[in-house]
Amino acid sequence: PDRPRRAPGIPDEAFLRGKTPMTKQEARAAVLAKLAVGPEDVCWDIGAGTGSVSVELALQCKEVWSVERDAAACGLILANRGRFGAWNLVPVRGTAPAALEDLPAPDGVFVGGSGGELDAILAAALGKNPRVRLCVSAIALETLSAAAAAFAARGLEAQVTQIWAARSKGAGGLNLMMGQNPVWLISGRRREEEA
Repeated sequence: PDRPRRAPGIPDEAFLRGKTPMTKQEARAAVLAKLAVGPEDVCWDIGAGTGSVSVELALQCKEVWSVERDAAACGLILANRGRFGAWNLVPVRGTAPAALEDLPAPDGVFVGGSGGELDAILAAALGKNPRVRLCVSAIALETLSAAAAAFAARGLEAQVTQIWAARSKGAGGLNLMMGQNPVWLISGRRREEEA
């Protein structure tokens, strides 16, 4: 079916989640902005979890390869793909970087989970497309540091953005602001003259 295009940032409650980690609405919208996805783009979502980023990408681009190693999470990706009619989303069960070998060259890559293989994942993406747009999410300082080092090692100029959001929650007749966990987005690509 022809899906209606919409702005990024589908509400979290629209996705099936279970106990699998999920990139929240505000961070997903920022990820799509950082990747600057277009209708002809091919994207990878590595460590896809529930597939929330994969679905958002699929609603904006040509095709998405959603890589996840956890069986329960793969089930959620399939369920969320059906829920949104994102039939251009291709689930891939496996561990990166090995699971990336047969994927088509990406225009944009989001890494939501790397299993400690971030440098190898970046190498695989850059090997298929030296001009690929990259975005890595981090919720721990150690992951932020590792991502910045991996970008530098690959000759990429990294831009780091911190996303922190608070959402209102009713308490009696009042609305209290409930802080969400901060997320860092490390994004970048090679300069044109170096690609």
